[in-house]
Amino acid sequence: MSEPEPEHGPEGPEPEPIPSLRPSSSSVLDSDDLLPVVLRRLPPRPSSLPRASLVCRRWRDLVTSRNFLRDFREFHRAPPVLGLFHNTYLGAPDRRFVAAVDPPDRVPDSLFRMPCGRDHRSWRFLDCRHGRALLLGPMGPRREVLVWDPMTGARRRAPLPSDAGDVRHGAVLCSCDHVRDCRSSQFQVVLVWFELGLTYLRRAVAAVYSSESGAWSHIITVQAPFVSTASNASKPGTLAGNAVYWLIPGSRVLEFDAVTRNLAVISVPAYTAGSLYWQCQLMLTDAKELGLAMVTEISIKLWKRDSGNACGWSMYSSVQLEGCLPPRKWMQEQPSLLVYHEESNAIFVWIEAGVFMIQLESMQSRLMCQGASNFEIYPFAGFYNRGDATAGAQGDEDVDARWPTAIVDMWHYEDPQGDSHGPYSMVSLQRWSGNGFFAEDFRVWRTDETKEQAILLTDAMLSL
Repeated sequence: MSEPEPEHGPEGPEPEPIPSLRPSSSSVLDSDDLLPVVLRRLPPRPSSLPRASLVCRRWRDLVTSRNFLRDFREFHRAPPVLGLFHNTYLGAPDRRFVAAVDPPDRVPDSLFRMPCGRDHRSWRFLDCRHGRALLLGPMGPRREVLVWDPMTGARRRAPLPSDAGDVRHGAVLCSCDHVRDCRSSQFQVVLVWFELGLTYLRRAVAAVYSSESGAWSHIITVQAPFVSTASNASKPGTLAGNAVYWLIPGSRVLEFDAVTRNLAVISVPAYTAGSLYWQCQLMLTDAKELGLAMVTEISIKLWKRDSGNACGWSMYSSVQLEGCLPPRKWMQEQPSLLVYHEESNAIFVWIEAGVFMIQLESMQSRLMCQGASNFEIYPFAGFYNRGDATAGAQGDEDVDARWPTAIVDMWHYEDPQGDSHGPYSMVSLQRWSGNGFFAEDFRVWRTDETKEQAILLTDAMLSL
């Protein structure tokens, strides 16, 4: 009779296999709890979420949901710079937006079509912040401002106060913490102009518009006797804490506190007081406080507010341009500082080769566009989650909810079979028209109109 086989080897029982603590990639992607965590870490490039939405219906439903988009924005915090709005000539007289990214990350141009119609050249950008742009209309008895969200097409107009002067500066400020979607929050518009007071001393005047009340505040003034208004030069303001700061000609800084609604005039460091307007730029320090940058032929010197210093400022750093900008033909050519972008902590510098964005933490730079040295640019940053493949897949029912106080025109159309479709935003219709989906005689009508009142899509786009 044969002996039974031993249950273990000569060196003792074999150890039981240790179960893997690391799930397979397939189990991660199948998990409703883990998949959002993985997709949330996709880079915030405009092509990331549209590409993910093409994998399957489950992924599309996830990456287009409100909760996921909120978490995606909260995780990445700083949205990518998609391009630049401008007030002057940048290679084409009819273009007001220059894309900063190449395909497949370039957002459709139709999103940035000016919302002012054919007279867009008479409108001027004043600010671009947290997904919204602020524009000032042409001079006239019914002059107005326009707050515009290019991503949704939402816009809101407000006539200027009756006593408003020649507006030089402006800012659009949201009332949230900038972590979640600013476009769903209420906002304020701040306008600044200069005038002669009763004592013939020049003063700065500000007024604040509230989207919640739909009204302007009483005017706010401060004496500004040394401010020069001979130049029309204007730069976007810099937001530090609860205050907006504008660098104004005459070596001064204008401060507006959005909480106390006070205006104040601040002197710049004596070292920079004699510098040209385009050599200096307000910015944020590492502590997110107000700072000042001044460019020379070879470097950028950084200053911060210092209450312990007699002049109120102290220089804390100097950055060499040689390592972050391409070689220049003429080193004596004076670079210009055009704007500082808070969300990306980047400063925009002009040299003869073009406009470069320098990220102040990494000191990495990239060419944004080419053009003259004294133009006014307004960087636009945002999270983009709609691609051509998913346009209209979820409908446009969420456009108005993202900006509850905005004026958003929604449109219907009839297909060749006689079936009505909609409502859709003009942003979607423009995109589909650009892709050749509609004939030249394609007609649309607003939600508050009948089909008999339909107009040509081309006319509808020009009327916005």
